[in-house]
Amino acid sequence: MTDIQYEIKRYSFELHPEMLQRLGDEFDAEKVAARFAEVVRGKTPEEIEALGREFFEDHGRKWMQKTHQLGEEYRDRTYEVLLEAVDKTEGYLKFALVPQRFIEIAYLSTQEFSVLPIIENNHNRLVYRLNQCRLYNLIREKCGEETARVLACRHGCLEASRTIHRLLDLEARIRMTASLPQEGYCQFEASRV
Repeated sequence: MTDIQYEIKRYSFELHPEMLQRLGDEFDAEKVAARFAEVVRGKTPEEIEALGREFFEDHGRKWMQKTHQLGEEYRDRTYEVLLEAVDKTEGYLKFALVPQRFIEIAYLSTQEFSVLPIIENNHNRLVYRLNQCRLYNLIREKCGEETARVLACRHGCLEASRTIHRLLDLEARIRMTASLPQEGYCQFEASRV
């Protein structure tokens, strides 16, 4: 019998805590809700929708750009294996596996849950759900129920998804298919174009 020598490699399959902390600090829901409350104070529902769209699209874009930047800087073994699979399939698996990683990082760094429910992930669609939302709750707390029900924050989530797909050179149609005020959860879908 021969002695087989091998080297044990220490891999991390977890998201880096420092990355999550940095994103959580920069895009803290408490701070975002407070800034939004200042922007819409004393405005009509129509003004809140228009100002909210502008505010949250900018927020969503910056949030996902930073998530992408840090996600690339703080690579874990799971991401490396995922990229190897994408390479072996000549890019076929890029949609929707790679966007999912960054979307999960973004939400896990700013929300109070440890798992983002993925409803569907295949070569045509990525569907994910927020059963609770810290930002929505803080907007309701700071601005009132009527302003929260406008759901201006949806523009941040939609723009974040559009942004990561653009950054990854993936064409996708992004839409919201359910909302907290109506269905009791927010659900988003990215469909391959």
